[in-house]
Amino acid sequence: HEGFLGATGAFFIGERAKPATPDVALGVAPDVSQTLDNEDKAPDVRRTRGRTYSFTENFSIAGAIADDAIGSLGMLDREPSKLEPLAQLVNTAKCPYTPDTVDLTHEPRQQAYWISAMQRNTNGLLDLADSGALPGCSDPSSRQRLSRFVSLYLKHLHKLQHRPLSYGAMSVRALLGLREQCLHEVGLEDIFAGVKKHETDEALNALPALLHEIDAMNECERPRVLLQNVLAGNMFDWGATQLRGALAEGSLDLDKARDQITWRPEFDNGADFVARIQQHTYSQAVVFVDNSGADVCLGVLPFVRFLLQQNTRVVLAANSRPALNDVTDRELVDIVHRARVIDPVFRTDMLSVCGTGSSGPCLDLRKLDARLVQTSQNADLVVIVGMGRAIHSNYYARFSCDSLKLA
Repeated sequence: HEGFLGATGAFFIGERAKPATPDVALGVAPDVSQTLDNEDKAPDVRRTRGRTYSFTENFSIAGAIADDAIGSLGMLDREPSKLEPLAQLVNTAKCPYTPDTVDLTHEPRQQAYWISAMQRNTNGLLDLADSGALPGCSDPSSRQRLSRFVSLYLKHLHKLQHRPLSYGAMSVRALLGLREQCLHEVGLEDIFAGVKKHETDEALNALPALLHEIDAMNECERPRVLLQNVLAGNMFDWGATQLRGALAEGSLDLDKARDQITWRPEFDNGADFVARIQQHTYSQAVVFVDNSGADVCLGVLPFVRFLLQQNTRVVLAANSRPALNDVTDRELVDIVHRARVIDPVFRTDMLSVCGTGSSGPCLDLRKLDARLVQTSQNADLVVIVGMGRAIHSNYYARFSCDSLKLA
């Protein structure tokens, strides 16, 4: 895309300098360096059949979305590694893959709902910082940057209210990605770092007792409870406005979260999976994780432990960079090391951790880190955890193997 824009831009600038010649029709790019220096004089730019080069043709400059940006990224996602599609993803002419579950572009009511939800969620960050719930934003400098983020993001949301196509097709994934970009613009890479560390420490302290409780269960009952724990753990999401109060107060625990799960028969095929896993051993599973703390430690890890006990190789896939309270691959490596101290089942080379190559709460399965794709190419079970990755995106995703979406 960037190469096309650069070539097209160079072509038009050259055409403005001098009328077209047969060489241009053959795709020969003019030397536009003189033209850029002084367009009004429109110098006679020589065209040759050998391709000439200029800075404009070969490089694209990303502009920041904020005048006083620190990061000056000007892009929603960035990753220096090679990105490839998940091997198990079905993406054909008959069954095309689209990450976004809902295209908000032509849905005015949905647009209004989600923009309003983002506005409420963003305004709540200042209250969290003032209450001390965000240790990373307690000092005056960070508090000031947080205020700048709130102002910047709300400004863009206001623009989207009146011009929904300002930044291309609108989706929940795009709105969440824009939020992360605005955080980076003001120099806030990981505002939930302190929260994640505290919640992870507490969850790992509770892990031994939970594993003991699970081991004491009937073998027929165990898989279903493990799925319930994954769902309960996923409620520890600081991106959910309705749960922030309970999370900030520390009044939400795994048992209470489990009691709050609403089971919808039309969306619940857990019984089918339980029956399947009791009769079939998977060769390899790739598990896309979501939040840090209780989500990954008390929800995902016990489920992964069960798979390991079934002699299933497991690849844990986590964000390559921070987003909300989502766990990153580096943080997950540390969590797994600590889990190995707690329980011997985790002390195996059948368990590995990879970065997804993404930096947002949602997931585009066409663009994953090449190492993750290579490591999980033999997986016959795909597990996706979290609202962002399994509901707002990938809800309709189909795979060439068994899949499980938990949110």
